[in-house]
Amino acid sequence: MADTTDLYFDLALALRLAEHANAAPQHAPSFSEHQEGTTCPGGLVWVSDQGTYLMSTGQPKIPGDDGTPNLIAYAHGWEPDDEHPSAADTHIGGDDFAEHLHLHEPLGPRSASLLDLLRRGATQGFRHLVLKVTETTVAVTVSRTRPDDA
Repeated sequence: MADTTDLYFDLALALRLAEHANAAPQHAPSFSEHQEGTTCPGGLVWVSDQGTYLMSTGQPKIPGDDGTPNLIAYAHGWEPDDEHPSAADTHIGGDDFAEHLHLHEPLGPRSASLLDLLRRGATQGFRHLVLKVTETTVAVTVSRTRPDDA
């Protein structure tokens, strides 16, 4: 297994989802937020089930451009019909989970929030939101290219 599993998402689409969550009047809470009775402050949900993708926590949901009831951003190479490793065989871990990435929490000490990173990345010509997943961490960055870009 590699030291990291890097997931590349279309930055423009991830920003569209984040802006939806930021503007939404209500949010779908994570499992722990629901159990604790706390509200979701708005974010992206990183999901692994039939593929690996991001979606907005915002309610009402944002419809997909293809007529689906919920717009999602698949990780490059991780759509349901793509030939990718089983998520359980990577640092992603299990094949079925949802992890909330809150928009306004700093991404690290003295770091910008996820929403700020997405907005700044879009204005500076970055094309991808990258989740760098290790056994114990998920680092969030932006990138101009993917390793397999021509």
